[in-house]
Amino acid sequence: MSDTNVKEKVVNAIKAIKNGPRAGRLYMETCAKCGTCASVCPIYHGKSEKRYNPAERTDLIRRIYRKYCTITGRLFGKWAGAEDFNPEDIEEWRSIFYECTGCRRCATYCPFGIDHSVMTRKGRAILDMLGKTPDTMQKVVDISLETGNTDGANDVAFKAAIEFLEEEMEEEHGIPIKIPVDVEGADYFYVPPSGDVLVNPEATMGLAKVFHILGMADKWTMSSKCFDGANYGLFTGNDGDMKKDNELYVQEAKDLKCKTMLMGECGHAYRIMKMMMEKTGWWGELPFKVENCMEWTADRIKEGHFEFDKSKNPQPVTYHDPCNFGRSCGITEDPRVILQAACADFREMYPNRGENWCCGGGGGLSAMDDIIEFRMEVSGVKKLEQVRDTGAKYIATACSNCKRQLTQLMEHHDEEIDVGGVHDMLSRSILINGKAADRKEYV
Repeated sequence: MSDTNVKEKVVNAIKAIKNGPRAGRLYMETCAKCGTCASVCPIYHGKSEKRYNPAERTDLIRRIYRKYCTITGRLFGKWAGAEDFNPEDIEEWRSIFYECTGCRRCATYCPFGIDHSVMTRKGRAILDMLGKTPDTMQKVVDISLETGNTDGANDVAFKAAIEFLEEEMEEEHGIPIKIPVDVEGADYFYVPPSGDVLVNPEATMGLAKVFHILGMADKWTMSSKCFDGANYGLFTGNDGDMKKDNELYVQEAKDLKCKTMLMGECGHAYRIMKMMMEKTGWWGELPFKVENCMEWTADRIKEGHFEFDKSKNPQPVTYHDPCNFGRSCGITEDPRVILQAACADFREMYPNRGENWCCGGGGGLSAMDDIIEFRMEVSGVKKLEQVRDTGAKYIATACSNCKRQLTQLMEHHDEEIDVGGVHDMLSRSILINGKAADRKEYV
C-alpha cells in the first residue's frame, strides 16, 4: 500500500470521529493537559516518560482530528495543536497503541471523563485496517475465528479434558461429579475462558461442585464447540471480528435452548456479552439472559446452601479485580463473597474494586510475549507493589489474561506467590457429604 493510500485511510478513519458517538468528539475537543490521567496510569507509573502519558497517546489522533475537523486547526496548524499524519509514523503507532492496557483507570479519575482506552482502541482499529495488528495478537484472533477458541483446541481435546476433570473430582471426593456436555434444553449454558478448562481447570471444577451440591447436575451444560468466551476483537479494535466471534456463541446458546448463558471468570468476555451484545441488541431479542458465574455462585452462598472448611485454604489470599469486571461491569462484591466464605485469611489490595490498578497485561497484552520485558518491568510494576504490600501467598483473580500476567510477573520477580481463580478456592474448601476435597495439584 502506497504512503498516499495509507495517509488517506488514516485521515478518513479519524475524520469519521466527527460523525460518530458524542463521547469521541468530546475526547477530541476537550483535554486540559492536567496530568491526572498520567498520575493514575499503570504504564506511566512504571516508567514516567512522555510516550507513556495517556493524553500524549490520544494526541496522536487528536492532532490529526484538529487539522481536518476544526476551523482553528485548519487556520493555525501547530499553534492550535493540529498536525498532519505522516505515513512514516505508522510503525511507531504500532508500538505506542500496544503500550496501553485499556484498563480505563484514566476515565475513572479524569475531570472531564475522557476515556483514553477508547482512543487506544481507535488507534488499534486503524492499525488493523492497515494490516498492522502485531503478529502475536493477530494469530490469537485468527485461531479463535477458525476454531472457536483461542487455544485452537478441537472437540476431542475438550472432551478429553472434561473426562480428566471428572476423574479428578471423583478421586477428590469419592463420588462421581459430572460436567455435562452438549445437553440440549439445559437451563444454564456455561461459557468459560478456555484456560479454565485446559490450563487452570479448578475454576470449572468449582462450579461443577456447586451444581452437584444443589442437585442441579442435569440443569447445566458446556459445549464441545463453544468453550471459550475470550474475544480478542475487542483488543484489536476490529468490530467485525468481535461480532463474528460473539455470534457463534449466541447461536450455540439458541441451539442448546438454554435459559441463561452463564459466563465464566473472564471479564472481557462477560463485558462483550452483557454490556455490548445483550444491552445494544446486536442480534435482536434473545431467548436467554446473560449472567456471570460469580454472581450466581455468590447468591447461592448468601442463601446458605454450602458449608466450607476454610482450613483447606490457610494461606493469605488477596483478590485482583480484573479491570473489565471491576470498572466496566461493576462486578466487585461477588468474588469477595466467594473468597471470604472459602478462605481463612482474605486480604484486600488498596485501592481496589473500581479503582483497582491493572495487572499490566490488560488489553490483550498478556498474550504478547514479544513485549514481556515491558509487561514485567513497566506495566506490571504497580500491581507487583500492591501484591507485596498485602503479604499474600495466593492471588485469586477472575480472568485468564490476568492469571497469565500475574503468574509471569511473580515468576519474573522471584515471588513465591501462587495465582489462580476464584472458584478454585471454593473447589478446595467446599464440603461435599461433609468433607472437603482431598486435593492434588492440577497444573
